[in-house]
Amino acid sequence: MLKFCKFMLGVAIISSAAAVPAHADAVVRVTLIDKSGMPDLSNSMRFGMGMHGDMKMARMGINISPKVVDRGKVRFDVTNIASKLVHEIIHARIADENRVLSYNTVKNTVNEETLKTLGQVAEIGPSKSASITLELKPGKYILYCNIAGHYMAGMWTVIEVMQPWGRTA
Repeated sequence: MLKFCKFMLGVAIISSAAAVPAHADAVVRVTLIDKSGMPDLSNSMRFGMGMHGDMKMARMGINISPKVVDRGKVRFDVTNIASKLVHEIIHARIADENRVLSYNTVKNTVNEETLKTLGQVAEIGPSKSASITLELKPGKYILYCNIAGHYMAGMWTVIEVMQPWGRTA
């Protein structure tokens, strides 16, 4: 019996140590990728949302898993696997993922004021991680990096938030 009690105490300690500080209904793993180290991003590469570029040719990207979640609190665990570049993640709601975002060609960045930013994780260094929890309603949202040139190099993705049909609140 004493061994069982010690075992259960150990399980309780491990469980409490692994507890998440902010409760989220869903967790999305976000991986920030650049395929070319320090590319020349001074010219737009035209891999932005709605441009229908061949994303296999993009020099940067964002992978997420899962790509569809239920509405509610969603925690985004972001990891920058880049070897040299700092990235960021900006979250904004979009109406249509085929619509081209307003872009400042001089600054080589998305015009953030044309989107309603819901939150962001700024300046994630190489091999670093960070998290953000957002309350999301059903719809589509873009996650993108707006460091000069990164968005047009392919550093964006879309997540869909669904109504959890058949569940009670």
